[in-house]
Amino acid sequence: MPPILEIENVTVSFDGFKALNDLTFSMAEGELRVIIGPNGAGKTTFLDVITGKVQPTEGQARFKGKDLSKQAEHTIARLGIGRKFQTPRVYLNLTPRENLELSCNRDKNVFATLFTKTPAAEKRTVSGLLETIGLDHKADVPAALLSHGEKQWLEIGMLVAQSPDLLLVDEPVAGLTDEETEQTGNLLMSLAESHSIIVIEHDMEFVRQIARQVTVLHQGSVLCEGTMDEVQNDPRVIEVYLGQETSVTPEQLLQLRIAATMAWADDNFDPIQQDLILDRLSRQFAGDSHDQAELKDTLGNLLAKEIPLEDLVPQLKSTAEREQALMLSYAVISSNQINETEASVYQNLVSLLNLPPETVSRLEAAALEDLKS
Repeated sequence: MPPILEIENVTVSFDGFKALNDLTFSMAEGELRVIIGPNGAGKTTFLDVITGKVQPTEGQARFKGKDLSKQAEHTIARLGIGRKFQTPRVYLNLTPRENLELSCNRDKNVFATLFTKTPAAEKRTVSGLLETIGLDHKADVPAALLSHGEKQWLEIGMLVAQSPDLLLVDEPVAGLTDEETEQTGNLLMSLAESHSIIVIEHDMEFVRQIARQVTVLHQGSVLCEGTMDEVQNDPRVIEVYLGQETSVTPEQLLQLRIAATMAWADDNFDPIQQDLILDRLSRQFAGDSHDQAELKDTLGNLLAKEIPLEDLVPQLKSTAEREQALMLSYAVISSNQINETEASVYQNLVSLLNLPPETVSRLEAAALEDLKS
C-alpha cells in the first residue's frame, strides 16, 4: 500500500534561515505517528507545509499521491487533511452539539446551524461523536463552560466530523491535568483505529502512552525514527535534548531506565533510591571520580518514569548486562523497606531476565552485602 503522506527533500527558507532543511518523511495509511524535537526543530513548519500554509522553497509534499504544492489551504482540507492547533478553536457561545453539527457540514453557516432542523443521519453522527470525545453529558451547555481539556476534545471531535483521512494534532495536552492527558491519549488511540494521525508533542510521558512510531526532528531535518525506546536510547537524541555532547551509551541508559522503573514501582521514587542508582551507575561505567561526577549529573537528567519492563529487558544483549540489571534493581528496592508492590514488580523482572535461580540468589546476596557496605 502506498504511503498516505510523503515529504520529499523539502526545504523551507525564511530570509536565508532554513526552517526545514532537505526533510524527507513518509507515513503509512492508518498509522499514528508522533513528531518530537526541541524548540526550533521545524515541527510547526512541517505541519504548515502539509496544510498549504507555507510553500516549500524546494522539494515536494504529496498526500495520497497528489502534489500539495501551490494548493490553497481550503483545497487541501477538502482533500482529507484536518489540523488541530495548540489553542482550541471552538465557538464558545455554541454548545458542543452545535459545534459538531456545524463541523459536519462545512457549507452550513452558524445561523443555519441554530435555526435549521438537523437531518436524522447527522444527528446520529453528532451523538456518536459526543460519546467518542466524552462530552455526551455536556452536549447542551455553552462550550465556554468547558474545561481546557474538554475544549481540546471538542475541537478534535470537530475535526473528525469533517471526515478527514489524516488528522494533524499540535500539542494536544499542553496545560491539561494528568487525568485529562490520559483521556486525550485514549481518545487519539481510539481515533487511530479509523484515521491516520500525526501528533506533535513535548510531553514525553504522553508520547510514551500513545506512540507506536516516533520521528525526531532537529534543525529542520529528520534526526531519527523508531519506537519510543529506540529514539530515547539514541545518543544523537540524548545529545539534542540535553543541549550538549554526552558520553551516555545505550547500555548505560538501559540500565538506568530499568532501575528507575523499579524505583517507581510504588509511585514513590525516594531521593535515596535516585542517589543509589546514579552513584552505582556512575561507578560502574566511569573510571575516575571526575568522570563519575559528570556521568552522575548527566544520568540524573534522564531518569524516566514507569517504562514497562517488558519493553526494556529484551534490549539487554548479554548475560552480564542482565546480571547487572538484577543487582542494581535489587539494591534499589532494598534501599528502603520492600513493600508488596515493589516485590511484585521485582519478581516480574526476575522472570523476564530468565537467570538461573542459583544465580539470582547469589546476585541478591552480593547486592545486599554491597548495600550494607
